[in-house]
Amino acid sequence: YTGKELPMEDRNKNNGYVEEQFSRYSQITFTNTAEYKFNIAEKNHFTALIGQEAIISQQNGFSARKKGHTDKRLMLITAGTTWENPSAMSNWKDTYNSFFANVNYDYDDRYYIAGSYRRDGSSRLAPESRWGDFWSVSGMWHLSNESFMHAVKPVLNDVKIRASYGVNGNQPGALYGYMGLYSYGQNYMGAAGSYESAQANPGLKWEKNYNLNLGIDLAFINRIFVTLEYYNRDTKDLLYNRPISATTGFLNYLANIGQLNNKGVELELRTINFASPDFNWTSVLNLTHNRNKIVTLDGDMKQSIEGSWFIHKVGLPYNSFYVKEFAGVDTQTGKALYYLNTQDEQGNYNKEKTDDASKAQAIPYKSADPKIAGGFTNILSYKWFDLGLTFTYSLGGYSFDKAGTLIETDGSKEKSYNLPVYALDRWQKPGDITDVPRFVLEQGAGPQNSSRYIHSTDHIRLKNLTLGFTLPGQWTQKALIENARIYFSGTNLLTWAKWNQYDPEVPVNGEVFCEAPAMRTFNFGVEITF
Repeated sequence: YTGKELPMEDRNKNNGYVEEQFSRYSQITFTNTAEYKFNIAEKNHFTALIGQEAIISQQNGFSARKKGHTDKRLMLITAGTTWENPSAMSNWKDTYNSFFANVNYDYDDRYYIAGSYRRDGSSRLAPESRWGDFWSVSGMWHLSNESFMHAVKPVLNDVKIRASYGVNGNQPGALYGYMGLYSYGQNYMGAAGSYESAQANPGLKWEKNYNLNLGIDLAFINRIFVTLEYYNRDTKDLLYNRPISATTGFLNYLANIGQLNNKGVELELRTINFASPDFNWTSVLNLTHNRNKIVTLDGDMKQSIEGSWFIHKVGLPYNSFYVKEFAGVDTQTGKALYYLNTQDEQGNYNKEKTDDASKAQAIPYKSADPKIAGGFTNILSYKWFDLGLTFTYSLGGYSFDKAGTLIETDGSKEKSYNLPVYALDRWQKPGDITDVPRFVLEQGAGPQNSSRYIHSTDHIRLKNLTLGFTLPGQWTQKALIENARIYFSGTNLLTWAKWNQYDPEVPVNGEVFCEAPAMRTFNFGVEITF
């Protein structure tokens, strides 16, 4: 139950109103597992596990509001005079069931083999395809434990070679995406009415990921540790809101279409730079490179234009922009220029420039996905002081500034928005070299889907910093304190970005529209252990 007291202006407007809400959420989880371990001839080690898990989630709730309250001291819904649209807040149920098993075997800490299988069922999928079968196999060779490696072990301390392949599944986010649904409680010319609100798809099934991983772990002189991993992931039967003709009464329905491929490498380098009783310094560098591309779409379809500035095209990254290519500003007239980008029979683009945006063709142009991303962490301690620094970085990605299409209009008729600060760099006289066109009040705005609004998301950020001082033991023991530490920590303290007009950590699809930047925080604290 909640009673909400509104600001005075709202109470006066409605003669006061009170809203009451009720919501109940419950989740029941049943888990049963059995594990058996045994050895054969000392060097053969087996572990077998079987299990079952069921999760039942349910929520229901109700809200109601009554206006006509004259005394704010009576915060009860019954004190009002007129009901306002009481409605059910939520009423849903979700069930998930799974059976699983895995077997692990290793021989003499040198050879490892593992296999797993699971059968999952979800109420979010059509009964005919509700259950999915998923499995994986993996192996590891602990190469450094072989006898022929003993000679190099003082330098190359540890070597592990790993490989795995398997299939896992994703269920829809929508609870009833496979069902044809009706919505009720509609007012149809004063009478009760209903309408068909979702189209059925009885063939809706699991989205499946086929994953290959190859990795190697190395350790040198007990100071340098390297982990390198290659992965290739094919996602098939993607869950996607498939567009359909509006003449059906719907714009889309949930379906399984297409195939997406992700492949890349991940590198971690950890070094113990100094290790002594008084001074210690450890560094960790992470690097990730991922290449994403669409393998197939729906049937023979090769591309799909999504909204005003996105394209899904076979062979391109999923988050690719589709815009007219901005070619700068004419130094003599101050007008915005665009590449024509018409194509010849060989598919080559015409790079002639025009100041008539209607003659320019939109093309696939850059992707939101970064080429490289990762972090760099340093942990240092000297006697009673400790310092931790973590930098994150992202290089090679781009974003589309949707807000820019509203504020970078060069003086069009839209007057509801402020100008950006870089409008001060606009063209003003012949010979000016700038990428901001001239400002002419109430002129027609240029194309709102041009690459002018696409910016690099390259950046380096001081993500976390922690500085601490641990009081010497001879001080704290007298106060019967085992350990005492005073510290300061901060997040998002500094950012170096190629485009600094908005936060470079943008949404996954690259579209930016007035998102709040990452919060900069400062913390001071004391940790005491007795």
